[in-house]
Amino acid sequence: MSDISVNAKVTRTDLGLGDLNINDTTKYRIAGPSVMDGTTAWERNQVTSPWVEGDITISRRRGNVTSQLNIYVTGSTIGDMLANIRTLVDAFTQNRFTVQINMGTSVNQWDCEAADYSVVMDTAHVYNMYAMATFSLQRKPIPVAGGF
Repeated sequence: MSDISVNAKVTRTDLGLGDLNINDTTKYRIAGPSVMDGTTAWERNQVTSPWVEGDITISRRRGNVTSQLNIYVTGSTIGDMLANIRTLVDAFTQNRFTVQINMGTSVNQWDCEAADYSVVMDTAHVYNMYAMATFSLQRKPIPVAGGF
C-alpha cells in the first residue's frame, strides 16, 4: 500500500496574513488518531398529539460541529517552538477561518469559528523540541468542499 500525502492549511484572513501550512513536517505535523472528526446531529422541532403515535418533525437544522485536530509543533530551540505555537494559536483563534485538508486527491474544506485549544508540553516531548496542540474546532455542518 502506498503512502497518502496529506496537505493541510488554515486561512489567516483576519490576521492579514497568508495561509498557514499546518502539516509542513518542519514546524507542524498533523497527529492522529483522526483528522477532523466530528458528529453532525439534527436539531429538531417536533410536535405531538395525544391521538397520534410518535412525534412529527416540522423543521430541522444541523448545528455547528465540534471537530478535534491534533498538531505536533516543533522548533530548533524552545523559543522557536514557542513562537511556532503562538503562530498556530493565533491562526485557530481568529473569529472566522477556513481549514483545508487534502488527502491524496480528496479536497476537504470547512468554515470554522474560533477554536478552543490546549497545548501539552511534557518533559519527554519538550526534550525533543515537540509540543502537542489540540484544537476543538467549531465548524459549520456543511463543508465548503468535500464529502462530510
